[in-house]
Amino acid sequence: MEKPYLSGNLKLDESSLRKIFSYNLNQTYSILLHIEDQLPKLAKVVYYGDLHNVVEELLSDVKIQINRLDEIFFHLKEVPTEKNNPNFSEKFQFITPEYEYEPVDNLLRDLSYVLYLQKIIGIKTNCFFILKSIAHPLNNINVKQCLLYNFDNCKDNQLMIRLVAKEYMESNINNFLM
Repeated sequence: MEKPYLSGNLKLDESSLRKIFSYNLNQTYSILLHIEDQLPKLAKVVYYGDLHNVVEELLSDVKIQINRLDEIFFHLKEVPTEKNNPNFSEKFQFITPEYEYEPVDNLLRDLSYVLYLQKIIGIKTNCFFILKSIAHPLNNINVKQCLLYNFDNCKDNQLMIRLVAKEYMESNINNFLM
């Protein structure tokens, strides 16, 4: 059976768009709550101060992003549905670092945490990109503005962690060559 192709005439109604947006907003909210839970644990185990400062800054940014999502829920007159989902952490086990992981030295261990941070920042950035793209039909400037701030903040976080990753990689290569 041949499948139909989309035509330019098909459009989702506002109710369907809002439902899709709310679903993705709730997922993003849960992801941020999970990250907010993990970052303090990570801050305790990193060895080098520069990475500790990055983790603290990321935690501060995640709290601001959660507040902005709370503001979006308020503007949409909705309540987060995923806020207290006990199974959510299990879903994201694959991006949760192993804090007992003990490579040969502190530099390698911290590098593994830097790579973990790159993963979670990438996930956050993609979530906000998706929300930003499907928020347009909602015609709510406050929602769009909060999402734009969060997306831009994630892009700044990506740049910051790339710079830190570069430092760790160069340090690691230099140690290997010596």
